[in-house]
Amino acid sequence: MAERQTRTRSALAEAVFDLAAETPIDDITVTALAQRAGITRETFYRHTPGIVDLLADSLAGELADIAEANNTLPATLPTGDSVFRRPTEQLVGHLVHRARVYRNAMNPRLHARIRELLTEYISLGLLTHLDAHPEIAPPIGGVRPDAFGRVALAAYAAAGTVGVLEEWLARTDTVEPAQLTEVILAAAPEWWQGRR
Repeated sequence: MAERQTRTRSALAEAVFDLAAETPIDDITVTALAQRAGITRETFYRHTPGIVDLLADSLAGELADIAEANNTLPATLPTGDSVFRRPTEQLVGHLVHRARVYRNAMNPRLHARIRELLTEYISLGLLTHLDAHPEIAPPIGGVRPDAFGRVALAAYAAAGTVGVLEEWLARTDTVEPAQLTEVILAAAPEWWQGRR
């Protein structure tokens, strides 16, 4: 039973990625997606409430792999480079790989569910880093940030990063992934990056 569910989930993810790379997300029908996945509409609804949810869950699986690879970053690097360079390059690589999918989820900005996914992913990574290295946070009102302050700092930085990603996705000309990475890192305060 579990093996069949895993196969169905994999088929659904592949189908939603394929269709979302070809068609605006709001134009994809459950019938078309179920047909592409080789399942019935009833099976589709046993696995997910809707197409956007399926897409978000499928993207979340890929983002979770990036998060897992970067869940214990140091506060600083001996080279003086940003501790977030590798995670940022990996996030940008994910966006480049799925660019057509993300672009088809824009109208004119990212679909709210997809934007929320990216914001939460980035925010959680930043908050995890800040909780592991509370000494890096700047004082707020002369004292180290409390729980709200830490969450707010992470949320602010995450929303800004997603804004940069949306600007990149909205462009029709070519901006190289390396330039996108550099823009994201340049926009982040030095204290986040471990370069005081």
